Amino acid sequence: MKTRFALLSFALAFAFAFGALAQAQVATAEVLGVETTSAPSTGVDAWLEDGSVGEVQVTVRALDANGNPVAGAPVQWRVDNLGSMIVYVVGSSAGVPGAPLSVYTAVDTHVDGGVTDANGEAFLLVDSMFSGDARVFVTVGGVDGKTYRGRDMRIVWF
Repeated sequence: MKTRFALLSFALAFAFAFGALAQAQVATAEVLGVETTSAPSTGVDAWLEDGSVGEVQVTVRALDANGNPVAGAPVQWRVDNLGSMIVYVVGSSAGVPGAPLSVYTAVDTHVDGGVTDANGEAFLLVDSMFSGDARVFVTVGGVDGKTYRGRDMRIVWF
């Protein structure tokens, strides 16, 4: 019994240490893209992951201190709707929701991004049916993601 308890304790300690190490590896989180301007989707196209004209995919890449991709780092997105019309989250690297997530004006909306893939990347897919304006923030393994110019991602639908 003591041996099983000792093995279980060791396994839990190892899993905890490995999980903390994986998160600690993220040194930078690069948002791959710059400010984007796009025409809005028409009709229900804004609610579906269908490659419509208004869909914008925001991708982030997690890197360690040596510039190597970090796989398995937890990703959390936040979408702030700066416009007066609804913006939709239609998918992420964590999967496609059963229904689109509606992001209303002046409401911070948080979206689970799952974890980074083997390339250290994760994505969020947003769309709008009308003209809109949204800012997208991301945190990967506790590190805030920024563009190469040190900015958050902004999407404007005209």
